[in-house]
Parts: sequence; C-alpha cells; structure tokens
Amino acid sequence: MKRPFIFLYLWNKITNMLDFLLEIPLFLGILIVVSFLTIFGLIVTTQTKKLLRGKITKQHEKVGRILFRVTAGLIALLISLSYANERVNQSKIIDSIEEETSLIAAVLISLNYIDNPKTKAIETLLDQYVTKTIDDDWKQLAENPYFSEANMTLIEAYRLALEIPASSPQEELQKSIIIKDIHEINKLMQTKIYSPFSQVPYLIYILLIGLFFMWIFFTVYELNFVSLLFLSLYNILIGVLIYFVFMLNNPMIGPMKIEPHSFSILKSKGLDFKLK
Repeated sequence: MKRPFIFLYLWNKITNMLDFLLEIPLFLGILIVVSFLTIFGLIVTTQTKKLLRGKITKQHEKVGRILFRVTAGLIALLISLSYANERVNQSKIIDSIEEETSLIAAVLISLNYIDNPKTKAIETLLDQYVTKTIDDDWKQLAENPYFSEANMTLIEAYRLALEIPASSPQEELQKSIIIKDIHEINKLMQTKIYSPFSQVPYLIYILLIGLFFMWIFFTVYELNFVSLLFLSLYNILIGVLIYFVFMLNNPMIGPMKIEPHSFSILKSKGLDFKLK
C-alpha cells in the first residue's frame, strides 16, 4: 500500500471511530477514548525508547525535556480554548431554542385575537411542530432537512397566516404580528437544520499529532512505573477533554445532544392560550 493511501486509510479509520462515539452511551465513549489514548501512548513511548536506546545524549535529553514541556502545555492550552469555544456555541443554540419557544407561545396568544378556522389550523400545526421537536425530529432534519415533517409544518402555518382574513385594524395588526413571529420561528429553526450533521473538528487531528510528538519527547526521561503512570494520567485528562470537545461540536446528536426542555415545558403547561 502506497504511503498516501496509508494516511487516507488511517484518516478514515479515525473519522469512523469518532462517528461511532456519537452512537454509544457517554461513559462508554469516554472509556473508549481514554483507553485508546492511554494504551497507544504507552506503546509509542516504550517502543520509541527501545529504538533510541543508547543513542540519547545529555544534549538530546535537555532539548527533549524542553520540547516535551512546551508540547504538553500547548496541547492543554489548545484543548482548553476549544472546549470553552464549543461551550459558548452550545449556549447560543440553547438560547435560540428558548427564543423559538417564546415566539411559539406569543403566536398562540396572538391567534386568540382572531376567531377564524385558519387560526385554529395554525394552532394545530404549531402543536404538531412542538410535539415533533420533543420526539427528536432533529434526526429527520439531518436526513431530509428542507422536506422534514417539522419544516413542512411551519411552512404550512406560514401560508395559512398569510391567508387569515382581517376585518378590523386590530385584527390586521395581530395578523402582521403572527406572520412576523412565524417567520422568525422558521429562521430560528434553521439552526437545527445545519447542526445535526456529524462534524469532526480539525483541532482533534492536530491534538492527536501533538500527542504523538509529545510521547516521543517523553522518551528522554527514565521510563519506570511512576513516570509512565504520570504520563497515563495526563493522557486520560486529554482524552476526556477531546471527547467533550467532539461531543459539544455535535450539539444536536450524540449522548450530549441538546434536549428541547423549553418545548417540553411549553407542552406540559398546555398550548391552549385562551384569553379570559
């Protein structure tokens, strides 16, 4: 097998393994990542030590220790910044979903000001949309984003809103508010259309390469039970962080996916916003 094809083969294997992590429970996924990094790190370190036995001078040790500390620190810094960035992105999506829920509640209240069969139909469609979201319709969004049942439900609700007859200035105002809010709900739903796809951050590949170099630099130290234990503990920490970065980068799928709690609250409180 030619060298470029070897790299492509390894790249595909790593990508498939990361995609597999999205389908298994949280703790099992952490265990797999941590075990892989720890065992692979020990193998690389011990085998490199055997290859370089008798060839490492005092100068090599000095340079290797500096490079080890710099590489280990850089890896920790990169993954910490990435984790913080993914948490911010996840919070933005949660805020978007909560705003979407608030708009649905506002539309349901506005619909009460116009007594018409079309407003009743819109209420039913919004009820269906909330139910589909709670029932994890985000997976269907990934498979058929623009023609999923949830998306088509909102499109139909928007069409009906445009056809609502208004017999007074007050109803005309409420109609414009309903149309505007449903349009905003549709815009916010695009977040769920673009987020369910599996993504592997390129930073993970950079971190894996950095870890590989770090394990090699570690061979300038004396390898014994305590030193290898310390290295394994570091690998465990980095493995856990890599796992969480990957999961946070896929906010709509996997064991750490965002749950539609605000939709569940809206559903449990009832969607019948009748004016007294």
